[in-house]
Amino acid sequence: MPSIALAPAAEKTPPWTRRPMGRPWPILAAVAALLALVVWLAYAWFHQAALRDSETRGNAAIERLASDLLVSVEKFEHLPYLVGAEQMLTRALQSPGDPERIAQANRYLLFAQKRTDVAAVYLMDTQGHTLAASNWDLPSSFVGRNYRFRPYFQDALNGGTGRFYAVGVTTGEPGFFIAAPILSASQVIGVVAVKIDLNAFEDKWRAEGLQLALSDDKGVLFLTTEPAWRYRSLFPLKGAVVSQLRETLQYGDPTPVTLIERAGSAPGPTVQAMKVGGVPYLVQGRPLGRFGWQLLLFSDPAAPRARGLLAAELIGMGLTLLLLLTALVWQYRRRMAERQASMRERARVVAELEQRIATRTAELTAANDAAVQTGKLALLGQMAAGISHEISQPLTALRTLADNAGKFLDRQDTANASSNLRLIGELCARMGSIVGELKAFARKEPARLQPVSLRHVIGSSLMLIEPMRHASGTRILHDDTDLQVMGDPIRLEQVLVNLLRNGIDAMESQRERRLDIGVRATADVHVCVSVQDHGPGLSPEVQQHLFEPFFTTKPGGKGLGLGLALSKAIVREMGGRIEAANTQPGARFDLILQPAPHTRDPHARPAD
Repeated sequence: MPSIALAPAAEKTPPWTRRPMGRPWPILAAVAALLALVVWLAYAWFHQAALRDSETRGNAAIERLASDLLVSVEKFEHLPYLVGAEQMLTRALQSPGDPERIAQANRYLLFAQKRTDVAAVYLMDTQGHTLAASNWDLPSSFVGRNYRFRPYFQDALNGGTGRFYAVGVTTGEPGFFIAAPILSASQVIGVVAVKIDLNAFEDKWRAEGLQLALSDDKGVLFLTTEPAWRYRSLFPLKGAVVSQLRETLQYGDPTPVTLIERAGSAPGPTVQAMKVGGVPYLVQGRPLGRFGWQLLLFSDPAAPRARGLLAAELIGMGLTLLLLLTALVWQYRRRMAERQASMRERARVVAELEQRIATRTAELTAANDAAVQTGKLALLGQMAAGISHEISQPLTALRTLADNAGKFLDRQDTANASSNLRLIGELCARMGSIVGELKAFARKEPARLQPVSLRHVIGSSLMLIEPMRHASGTRILHDDTDLQVMGDPIRLEQVLVNLLRNGIDAMESQRERRLDIGVRATADVHVCVSVQDHGPGLSPEVQQHLFEPFFTTKPGGKGLGLGLALSKAIVREMGGRIEAANTQPGARFDLILQPAPHTRDPHARPAD
């Protein structure tokens, strides 16, 4: 009876192995659009959060500065009344033709001006003529001048307190004028005015690094950290306001130039985006009560935008990486499913062949899988060696210090335990700095140069390399020095540790192992730090490719060949260079560095 071959039962195919219908471009476009929308929403949210934060900090600064300004001005509000209470001023007003009484009034006003440290104090009759002034003996004296046209005089003549900020028509110097009436038998017989100089506030604001301006009730800026804005109006002025400025000569120029060429509401506590003089700003304001002034804070809108862009970039990169990872996982699972389907198909065909062919095929498949796995493990070993290349010494030193700290605590030796804990903290900070420096090197950030003690750098490097030195039985001899160089201490330690490691590795096959660290000043006004081993030296081929990335003479798994390339780049960023040469015996690496100007090692011992 002939045998009948039965086809294997149909197996369900996983959904990720099925070919998609049509092209994937619409799906990719939809994913890209969704990603762009998420990034834009992230930017908008973080930008608004940055604006709110800037608004909060700005309002706090405005409130503090406004309070300071109000206190400084209000303390002089009653000064005209106190000065006007002096009877000799009343007698001078009653007898303006008496030279002796006018002289007494001048001396009294000068005394009041010096005691209160105001710009000027002066006395006017009811017609606005100045009879006496604290500056009566100066070329810019107010005596004989008429200030009837000034609003502060009119307010005081009507029995109230006059307040007015303006440029002086006599001196040309700006100031805040406060005026009060002098009464006799309930009648106003004259006016006393005080001029206060507020320009010191501009210097104070600049010292705080703020862009501020103080505007009057018309919107004209009269105190500002930006000289180009002074006496310019924030918004266009109406015709009646311009006429009033011309009549009072408040700011000299009868028509202030407008900084914002559009009508708009006055700035308030909420941040407003405006173009001031054609430059974009974020503007906040705070009114100053009865004076009618407003203190304005101007800030750069680029900072909140930068925070929003940074957050959007980070979220965008994160989502992109997540999508790529998802795609890789999906692709991997699909390939695995395809492989499994292929193996099932091959198994159906192989089942019809001889058992010997099936066995051989299984052996080849197993060998192929083992080779793939071996390659993966080798790649993982190289990656692990590259990472441990920079942080293995600090980790070993941390473990040693931690063990010693425990022993000191068991002995109640808190002083040495505290010292070890402090060193552990410094090593943790150094490990963080190493990772940060490697990232900074990848971004090509400039090195942060400062005077660096070579004694301190060599000592820290020896402490980091100590576990490896002890395990290998290597002797390290070094010079004592008080020289300093310009560089970055963490990066310089990183270079020196790398050279010491390479030197120890170069002498791995020797019984006698010795490293020499030398420091000397060169003839071309540089400082040379040399690391010399007593190993076999450098072959011509190795010297030719020594500083190339990924070139290494070490066996697989002990290095990626990046140490010397990274060291060369670090030293070059510090304005120096690194050189290598053969010596008798071994090889020497020289770090040629810029000396620190007129400095010595702060850790050096004083001379005997």
